[in-house]
Amino acid sequence: MECEFHLQDPTSPETVYLFEAIIAASSGASSWTGMFAFASRAGVDALIIDQETQRFLRHSSMSLLVGIDAVTNRGTLERLKELEEAHERLNVQVFWNRTAGLFHPKVARFEYPNGSRSMIVGSGNLTPGGLRQNFEAFSVMKATATETLDVSSWDRFLADHVDDIRAIDEEALERAARNIIRGGGGGGRRTRRRDVEPEPGIRGAGGEAAAPEPTEPNDDELPVGGTDRFLIAQVPEAGGRWHQLHLNKAVVEQFFRVHPNTAQRAYLVECKQDGSFGDQEVRPCVYSESNKNHKIEIGSHRGDPYPTGGPPIVVFRELQARSFAYMLLMPGEPGYDQMNAVNAALEPIGKGFRRVMVGLDVVRAAWPTCPLVVLIDELALPLNGG
Repeated sequence: MECEFHLQDPTSPETVYLFEAIIAASSGASSWTGMFAFASRAGVDALIIDQETQRFLRHSSMSLLVGIDAVTNRGTLERLKELEEAHERLNVQVFWNRTAGLFHPKVARFEYPNGSRSMIVGSGNLTPGGLRQNFEAFSVMKATATETLDVSSWDRFLADHVDDIRAIDEEALERAARNIIRGGGGGGRRTRRRDVEPEPGIRGAGGEAAAPEPTEPNDDELPVGGTDRFLIAQVPEAGGRWHQLHLNKAVVEQFFRVHPNTAQRAYLVECKQDGSFGDQEVRPCVYSESNKNHKIEIGSHRGDPYPTGGPPIVVFRELQARSFAYMLLMPGEPGYDQMNAVNAALEPIGKGFRRVMVGLDVVRAAWPTCPLVVLIDELALPLNGG
């Protein structure tokens, strides 16, 4: 049997994120079973809406058991129920905990048509933090059809607690509604804080929890890591498919540091001119053999025509390994002329449309009010003792 240990380190480009390990393990599997203490809507969406999971669900079964002691709120369960209804091979249940301790496992197991099996056991929950933003640890165990991977205690747990493993019903939604994640700014602004996981709460008669303190990071938090690397790139029209951002090999290797056509992902969030942030975008890097281009899709200005006044300029700021905030600037918008001038003045990376890598000081000097500078530096202050 093969066993790999991974320490998820968001500061290292070489890290394997839990998200990516799960996606890799699902490839070719006939079944996927997961058990997670906490889940959030952003974590659920990232994992289930991923193109590889969507491909998996077309022919294989996926079962999730999610805890509702803390963090997992009503909105997350409602989203899970929507996804379950949309995918006939997806089954989601909740664990109705009637004890004073937390339901706290974070495990996934996979079975393959040839009889082999694998299991991922670790500390990461089904949240953005657990899947990629936090320092976490996990192991991936792989067994061939002739090797033993004993999961009898998992099966015994399911049998012993059959009455407490339930569908997402109104009672479960009402219980999860108590798990209100504290913090968070209005108007799309992000907050940043550090917390620890909850201790078991005091429970009343019948095992009802006494409003446990939710402690996982909000879904709307950015994984601010304090890096100062920026990419300023012209966006080619690409035959009308300009949201599939065409890049060259040098940019992918030197800036994004993501391997194309693998389980690795680029984790993006749009920073808008008004200071708000968009939803997370989890994107693979796709390499096309036909045109020899690398592509990472962006969601900004979806459906808009390609501008006639000049190529759009996209500015990325690295937040942590393979995680980026970005702005897509159109001709005439604030910052466009400044970033276009920087792009034109410096040595480009690789072939094709101009792309330059710069540091924070260059962007700050050219565009002092750039939201990618002002807002993200502001978010990083609590982490740096500011």
